[in-house]
Amino acid sequence: MKITIDVDKCIGSGSCEMIAPGVFEVGDDGLVNLLDDRPGAEHHGAVRTAAASCPTQVIAVDD
Repeated sequence: MKITIDVDKCIGSGSCEMIAPGVFEVGDDGLVNLLDDRPGAEHHGAVRTAAASCPTQVIAVDD
């Protein structure tokens, strides 16, 4: 799994961080930071859920 984010479209809702805190973090600037662009298998379900729940769909997941 490889994750990319389009920070320019991020609105900082924080849903990704709540769902997958080891992979995403909302920074001091209010925008998402990608902590791990190739998370282990134990995070795959949460990452997919985070991507699906993102209100601006800025998270792209490539298997």
